[in-house]
Amino acid sequence: MTGHTTRRAFMSSAAAIPLLRGAGVLATGFGCAIPAGASQPAPAPAPAGQAQDGKRVTLLYFTDTHAQLETHPEYVPGGSPEIQMMGGYARLKTAIEQERRNRDGACFLLDGGDEFQGSGPAAWSEGEVVLEPLKAFGLDAFVPGNWEAAYGPERFKQTMSRLNCPVICYNLHDEASGERLFRPSIIIERDGVKAAFVGITDVGASRRQPPVQFRGMDTRRIEGLRDFIKDLRAREQPDLVVAISHTGLSISRQMAREIQELDVVLSAHTHERTMREIMEGQVIVIEPGCFGSFLGRLDIVLKPGGVASHKFRLIPILPSQYGEDTRMKALVDRSLAPYRARMEQAAGTTETLLMRYDVLETTADNFITDAVRDIAKSDIGFSNGFRFGVPIPPSVFTQADLWSLLPMDARMKSGWVTGAELRTYLENELELVFSKDPWKLNGGWGVRASGLSIVFKASAEPGHRLISVKVGGQDVEDQRRYTIAGCERDGEPVDVVCRHPGTHDARVLPLTLHEALKEHLAMHPVIGPRRGDREIATDLPRIVFSQDAALAGGDLSKAPTTPSGLPG
Repeated sequence: MTGHTTRRAFMSSAAAIPLLRGAGVLATGFGCAIPAGASQPAPAPAPAGQAQDGKRVTLLYFTDTHAQLETHPEYVPGGSPEIQMMGGYARLKTAIEQERRNRDGACFLLDGGDEFQGSGPAAWSEGEVVLEPLKAFGLDAFVPGNWEAAYGPERFKQTMSRLNCPVICYNLHDEASGERLFRPSIIIERDGVKAAFVGITDVGASRRQPPVQFRGMDTRRIEGLRDFIKDLRAREQPDLVVAISHTGLSISRQMAREIQELDVVLSAHTHERTMREIMEGQVIVIEPGCFGSFLGRLDIVLKPGGVASHKFRLIPILPSQYGEDTRMKALVDRSLAPYRARMEQAAGTTETLLMRYDVLETTADNFITDAVRDIAKSDIGFSNGFRFGVPIPPSVFTQADLWSLLPMDARMKSGWVTGAELRTYLENELELVFSKDPWKLNGGWGVRASGLSIVFKASAEPGHRLISVKVGGQDVEDQRRYTIAGCERDGEPVDVVCRHPGTHDARVLPLTLHEALKEHLAMHPVIGPRRGDREIATDLPRIVFSQDAALAGGDLSKAPTTPSGLPG
């Protein structure tokens, strides 16, 4: 399957229906049962506003923790203060157990993926540090995200096989045989409720991730999804159909618009915080942030014919509200123990907040790309627009902090491009971030750069967004050559530098990205990166927290994904 038109074919294709036979496996799991030895905080008030009859269901959902196993700084726009300590698996576990007890009816715990990558210890252990703590949550279903394969396909398959819950994914196939790697869905009956869960991962992952990661695997075969769900409904007669969609919120919303046979879409991948649920027709769409800083709870009352009523809460995981579950804390400590000394090594000092919460420009990426340009002696230093990485307050920062921003290492590469080639590259990157067609969105928040500044109109037509491109403060000339540097992605051609194909005189440099950062910090032990004018959209605010809000249009401050303090 290639191309936008083919993706749309999932609305009518019946090709996938035969693969459903036998795939709706009946399971009970231990999901929302309370494991022995769990801490027992006082129950919270019972949810209000539900009907007094009908089947009741509670969905508990988290995603994209990116191996942030311990309580960490988190950004709370409009909060007081805006940087607060949140999350950690031990506190998240306590919150889950409290919500499990405070429910009336069937309860399911779901995970939307991207859990095994995102920290130094995860990278150094190829995800091993996450496995036992994650298993201790007692998940009912897991959907692999685009970063689950960070350590290669063999390691990915091995790790998935060691989980103690069903792994489900409709669109992850073996490239050669065309067979799915995991069952596409699961049926779970519990407390009188029959629920169907369908897993979908990032459609573009096998094309956009480093080639070595997804070698022999394909995420693009999304055809037939609607027919699959219609057949699942007709054959299994579930009370509730839930898609767990690691595709990003804007694509999840589009999926909900196109597949009204769904009841709920639990979105993942873009780290969006839905402060309130989003309704696409009759389909409920939510995404509960990232890093284990929040837990999503969706309470549903079912009547014949579907969802009668619902209530959504985005629950902040705060130390003041949730203590640490003792068993989970012990598992986390045991996992991290071999790496503590390396984690605590000082890396440098920052006088400003290092943060990666902005669609347009971030201080964290300004620091990284400045280092790349500095060490490579290039006109432009590039880095990918990653979403992961928790904030680093002004202070001495450690190797653990640094590896949370860059939880991988790769050799650096350099070469040159013409001004015209640079413009084409930037236009293509902007289309992947601001496309009017959600199915074309891909690849994080777009390329980050040092030595380069652009002004553009996000809502303009593809290929016509750029208004101004400057290198070194001077307007780019189409025929002039500009040297660029970035990191290598395993398995790509040598002339690809930070996703730029056709780089001239491309060569691999004799150091890795983390070695470059170390060298840069040795020369600049105290840094203070600030937001400047590297990326300005004339039709957006200077700071954009939510990609989905920017794409949806209207008043961004009123969007369901624009936080203002902590959710109530």
